[in-house]
Order: sequence, then structure tokens, then C-alpha cells
Amino acid sequence: MMREKRRYLLVEASTPVRGDLDEFKKRLYISLMDCTGQLGYHRINPHVIGFISSEMFILRASLEGTPSVIAALAMVKSVAGSEVAFYTLKSSGTLRALRDYAKTLGRTVGQSTAGQQ
Repeated sequence: MMREKRRYLLVEASTPVRGDLDEFKKRLYISLMDCTGQLGYHRINPHVIGFISSEMFILRASLEGTPSVIAALAMVKSVAGSEVAFYTLKSSGTLRALRDYAKTLGRTVGQSTAGQQ
């Protein structure tokens, strides 16, 4: 069995994420499912890896679903009742490259929340 190929997306929100981060992740997943449907959502297989700041996070997606997740993020207009717009800043095959890129933007890189669910 072959391992799934993944892409990591550096995503910036137009407004800071307020409140519980786990609730934000849940609402984001629901919004992505609304935009792509169940079959598309499972093909994308999105997962928030970690937050770099209150406005920036890293999202993991399958390689085949990367264009769909970028389009779905652009279509999301609100999460948990708050208006928000998402901008994909960079896509990479490794987390290290995205974290290095975030450092060049002058933002501090926080701890990953990959193990927390």
C-alpha cells in the first residue's frame, strides 16, 4: 500500500481567530465540507497542523485535493458566525519549508498542535 502524498498550505485569515482554537478547527472543517461536499472533503482530507499566529495557520491536504482546498478556502466567508476571508500564502511538500517561509515574513513560529485533537 502506498503512502498518501500530502501538501502543506500556509493560510492567512483576514481577521484574528478568536476564542477556542479547537472550535475554530471544527467550524473550518464544516465550512470546507459545505463547499466541497462529503466526497470532495474526504478526497481533500484536510487537517489543521498548527497555528503560527492568531491570523495564520498551516493546513495539510492530499496532493490531489490541493486545488480544491485552495478554492474552498477562497469561498469560505464566515466561520463560527464571524466574517473571515482566507488567503493561501504558500504551498509546500514539507512543513520545514513553510515554517522557514513564515520566519521570512517576520512572524514567530509557534508550537505545532498536531498531536492535539
